[in-house]
Amino acid sequence: MKTILLTNDDGVFSRGLSELKRSLEDRYSVYVVAPDRERSAVSMALTLNHPLRVKELAERVYAVDGTTADCVNLAMQKLLPIRPDFVLSGMNIGENLAEDIFFSGTVGGAFSAVLYGIPAMAVSLMSGPGSADELLIDFGQGADLSRRIMEIMLAQADPHVIYNVNIPFPNREIVRVTTLGKKRYTPDVIEREDPRGRNYFWIGTGMPDYIGDEGTDIQTVNRGEISLSPLKYAFSMQAEIDRLRPCFE
Repeated sequence: MKTILLTNDDGVFSRGLSELKRSLEDRYSVYVVAPDRERSAVSMALTLNHPLRVKELAERVYAVDGTTADCVNLAMQKLLPIRPDFVLSGMNIGENLAEDIFFSGTVGGAFSAVLYGIPAMAVSLMSGPGSADELLIDFGQGADLSRRIMEIMLAQADPHVIYNVNIPFPNREIVRVTTLGKKRYTPDVIEREDPRGRNYFWIGTGMPDYIGDEGTDIQTVNRGEISLSPLKYAFSMQAEIDRLRPCFE
């Protein structure tokens, strides 16, 4: 029986995480190591200035008072009795498209697993029209679709690549392998004054501009299809290296 590690950035009590566990535990040995509360937009941040505490909520279910990356590191080095065969991070509530990958704790959890040479997939569920208090999300079908994709990736995944999956609403079963589009933010920075007369600031997301040609994650989900984007640490720009090297030699 293969071992699957589940984590997320929405917290250990997130419905997305519990639905994934439900979908997987009949066939796999499932461990959950996740933050004790929401840790969105922390990317691969590690907790360095205070000790981490772990609470075992149930058999093979652990809550950590830290980030998603903290959870993966603790799972690999202290909590799991064996090395997992696959790490599944999610299901995040809300999209992680294009530039979101640099901020997302969900994607950061998958990247943290890849540092250990373990195949990993980040999954995000997009919502349908509705108020912020009544998001239209099909968690059950999203979990079942995630399982189907994961089972393919168990056989096909490169342990040095993460697979970023976005499932639109309503959920459809068509999966496209995509590149990243562009999602440009101009964050709202709101200034207020507290009761003691001191200024403080809130940073919001603003309204992003979506740019996506054929074959990108943005264009794919806009068409109502599931996007699967392979991602790898490859930030070096060889052309720029070749251009600048003579300037310093």
